[in-house]
Amino acid sequence: MTLRPEDVFQHLADGKTRDEIAQMYGYKARRYLDQFMMRRGYQWSVERETYVERVTPKKKRRGQKVARVIEAFQAEPYGDPKRIAEALGFASAFEMAQYMQAHGYLWSNTARNYVAQDRTQDEVSPSTEADSPRQAVSNEGESASLPLGDALEILGMLVKHRAKLERLLLHTEQGATDVPRYTIPGLSVVKSLHISVELDRLLRSASQAWRMSQREILEAAVIEFLRKHGYDEVLHRLLTGRKQERTS
Repeated sequence: MTLRPEDVFQHLADGKTRDEIAQMYGYKARRYLDQFMMRRGYQWSVERETYVERVTPKKKRRGQKVARVIEAFQAEPYGDPKRIAEALGFASAFEMAQYMQAHGYLWSNTARNYVAQDRTQDEVSPSTEADSPRQAVSNEGESASLPLGDALEILGMLVKHRAKLERLLLHTEQGATDVPRYTIPGLSVVKSLHISVELDRLLRSASQAWRMSQREILEAAVIEFLRKHGYDEVLHRLLTGRKQERTS
């Protein structure tokens, strides 16, 4: 059943309450009916006990910084939000999102830019208006999710470090215990080393618990240490050498 503002006025004239009208059209509470009417330019008047035309204040002139943010995303719809924010003087993409929201602009995935809040509300298609109670509940749950600015900043970081993440995922085999296992190409040599009795005991215990040889544990430990101290590229070439030979 399609709801129109004139239908609401007719039901009110017939003596029905807002709660009754809301239930007729599938709304769980009258506040959803109020939201529907607000999108159509009406608000509830306690004095008149009906909906009246909503008086909206004149829109403020777009600030210079707001315009610069919008122009930046117009030039780069898929640009890195963190980089754009820093170039415009913001500490982070989250701070930029807060600034834009304070000036009446929200991010639109459709436009790939910040748009006025009235426009983001109008993007709801008429076919989904009957489901607006469920949408409102869903939106309330989403309010506690990760802020858009933070999400964009994290996505930007993932894109920036994509190659490194791919290497980590491709060349580290995770076992049931999440202990990294590596296949080292080349010949083996004998290395004798002296370690403390307690460390040797821990090594043996870990070997049994993880079902790994002591050699695998020591190799993984050495690789992780070298990777964290400047040998990441060298290890990448070493670990991918055998794979390249097999494919050639």
